[in-house]
Amino acid sequence: MSRRFGGDKRFHPIDGTPMLARTAGRYAEVFADVLVVVAPGDDDAAALVRPLQCAVVVAEDAREGMGRSLAAGVAAAHGHAHVFVALADMPFVEAATLRRLRSLAGPGRIVRPMCRGRPGHPVGFAEDHFDALRRLRGDEGAREVVAANPRALVTLWTEDTGVTRDIDRPPAPE
Repeated sequence: MSRRFGGDKRFHPIDGTPMLARTAGRYAEVFADVLVVVAPGDDDAAALVRPLQCAVVVAEDAREGMGRSLAAGVAAAHGHAHVFVALADMPFVEAATLRRLRSLAGPGRIVRPMCRGRPGHPVGFAEDHFDALRRLRGDEGAREVVAANPRALVTLWTEDTGVTRDIDRPPAPE
C-alpha cells in the first residue's frame, strides 16, 4: 500500500528503472520462473514485469493483506520444488546472493539470508511448507511458518546489505 512512502513506491525510479521492474529483473537473472503477485486491476504493475518474462498472478483477495498475496503466489507455484518469497521494495539484493540461496534450497528446507545479525529476504521454502503458506491470512507474512519450523531453517550468512534494505520512505531531496 506504500502508506509511509506517500505513493505507489513500486513505480519509483531506482537508477532510472521503476522499483518493481528492477526487483523482478534481478530475480529473473537467477530464477527460471518468476511470479509477480498483483491485486485485481493492477494492470500498470503487471505491464512493468511482463517484458521481463515474469508471470503475473492476480491475488483476488489481496486487499485482505500480504498473507493472502503470498498465499496466491504459492498456490500458483504448484509443480515447483521450492519458492523464494521476495518483496518488491527490496531491489538491492545481489544476483550472487540469490544464486547462493538457490543452491541451499532442498527438500524440507527453509532458506533465509542473514546480514549483520538481521534476517533478510528472500526466504526460500521447500514444497513441504506450501500448505502452511497457502493458509496465510491478513497482514501475516511467512514469519510464523519459519518460527514453527526451526529445524528446517538453513541460514546464509552474507555481507549483502540488499537482503535487509527495503525502501519504505522516498529518498530525501538532494
